[in-house]
Amino acid sequence: MGQWWTARVLPVISIDLRSLALFRILLGGLLIADLLIRGSDLSVWMTDAGVFPRDFIIDWSGDNRWSLYFISGSWLWALLLHLTAAGAAMALLLGYRTRLALIISFVLLVSLHNRAPLVLQGGDNLLLLMVFWSMFLPLGARFSMDAARVHPDHQRALSAQPNRYLSVATVAILFQAMAVYFFSAFLKSGPEWYEDGTAIYYALNLDEVATGLAHYWRDEHWLTVPLTRFVWWLELLGSILIFTPLLRVPIRLLMMLLFIAMEVGFILNLHIGLFPFISITSILLFTPSETWDALARRFWPNAGEGLTMYYDEDCSFCLKMCWLLKTFLGLKAAQIIPAQTDVEIAEILEREFSWVVVTPSGERLIKWPAMVAVFAASPWGRLLAPLLAWPQQLGNRLYDSVANNRGAFGEGFTRVLPWQESLKMPGWGSQTVAGFFLAYLLLFNLSTIPNWRLPFQTAAEDKPYQVQFPKAWQGVKRLLRLDQKWSMFAPYPNKTDSFLVVPGVLASGKLVDVYDLVEAAPSFEKPDLLFDTKFKNYRWRKYLSRVGKKRYKDYRTYYGSFLCDRWNATYGKTDRLTDFNIYRMVEKTKPPGVARKVVRSRVWRHYCVKDQGDKVEPALKAAGLW
Repeated sequence: MGQWWTARVLPVISIDLRSLALFRILLGGLLIADLLIRGSDLSVWMTDAGVFPRDFIIDWSGDNRWSLYFISGSWLWALLLHLTAAGAAMALLLGYRTRLALIISFVLLVSLHNRAPLVLQGGDNLLLLMVFWSMFLPLGARFSMDAARVHPDHQRALSAQPNRYLSVATVAILFQAMAVYFFSAFLKSGPEWYEDGTAIYYALNLDEVATGLAHYWRDEHWLTVPLTRFVWWLELLGSILIFTPLLRVPIRLLMMLLFIAMEVGFILNLHIGLFPFISITSILLFTPSETWDALARRFWPNAGEGLTMYYDEDCSFCLKMCWLLKTFLGLKAAQIIPAQTDVEIAEILEREFSWVVVTPSGERLIKWPAMVAVFAASPWGRLLAPLLAWPQQLGNRLYDSVANNRGAFGEGFTRVLPWQESLKMPGWGSQTVAGFFLAYLLLFNLSTIPNWRLPFQTAAEDKPYQVQFPKAWQGVKRLLRLDQKWSMFAPYPNKTDSFLVVPGVLASGKLVDVYDLVEAAPSFEKPDLLFDTKFKNYRWRKYLSRVGKKRYKDYRTYYGSFLCDRWNATYGKTDRLTDFNIYRMVEKTKPPGVARKVVRSRVWRHYCVKDQGDKVEPALKAAGLW
């Protein structure tokens, strides 16, 4: 029994350290991408001059919501926090002080989400949860600056550490990755998913998120109906089968392939931002150790074999640089040797004031060509080698500049990258905390299902049951923002498209398009490609689709002020905008073959100056637009 448990079950809930390294790199990249997308509208989302003044957001959010962005409403403060978050994300990507980088990233990501809640989507929740669980995992154990900082005398012990890693946190993060699909399947209780099979038809007809590709096949019901049912069954059963101990490797790889293919389908057909990329990143955690071993045998069986890097033994900085290159470039078989151990190599080092790299063919290289040779020996660095070889003269100058100042670099490296005897792995304390949150969030996920009945079951077949989550316990979830309701396209896809039209009147009486910032009368016609025409990016799409709804009407005052300021800053030197109306255009998707129409309703009237009565509608009537 013990042998069966070790051989069959433990690998199912373990994660390969190489998978964690890939996950870390992608997670850092996603955090940076998220900051770049938000950063293009930093003053809009994150300052008091934008659409979310701090006092309003604090009152709106209620208890247990906090943010470092609440300290100041200045764009300088927001920029400082953004840059700090970007620095932590880059440190995470490189695996530099990984645990600290994760803690900083988590704190700033919670702050970011609480500062601008109206632009959030399910992918933001998943990204935050991935960062949260990562704090309990050794993400820096492979291909990282942390691993490269282990002193050469102790590197053998690090290399001997098994790649397969098991802890409470591995169970937690694997569960979290599949909870997105499993609980989403139960929330997809509408007949559109199982009985009618029209869910994909409705999703692709949601023009505010549909891409151009979606328009070509969304009415092909012979394809969308079976595909709808396949997606639902994949989410329900695939999230279970991926944990099977029987035929573990082939079934796991098949489930990974199907889930990733589904996410690629989302990328190609729906404008839903980083969500699919975050999901793919989480799915890659399931990559079996056997797969990594097979890839290593096939593509880099003895990477770096025959390559020797000779460094000046009196230069600690030089040794660290060699170890960084060996670690990040995957040169497992490469040797790093003091140049003084070989008389001829030592003479070259003294004469050229340069490290020496000896290639497998016996060629001795110095300075920048030596760097190119090291990259060329790497399984993935070889792709960059031709590019690095091109500016050889510039590279030699860069090398000489570093070499001539290696004393200063050495002091800096000693402070920033000190040697360490071992790589510290998460202890039992952190695993105990991870265990608590695993149980806590499992219970909360169970409570999000309003009734535990499969969509194709009738009420007569089985009495529904709902798990209760104590209200007193929700404070922890709100404090850490560990939101867990995976209701994407549930209980069925949204069946209404919406976009805003904002006609305004200038002081001269001219009718203008305030929304599109055009000095001409607006159009109330629905564009063919709604997302590309009406939304700058998916953050704006999320915000504008919400601000027009009754639930979020309190936000409209600040959106209106933003529109006034934007227009008058652009055009208002001589003829200022005085007032405008916001119209919400709604089109309800009908069943296949049924015609639909766009319905217009005014949701807001805004005055950039004192109330002078409604001048917009008379102007629209005069222009034949009413």
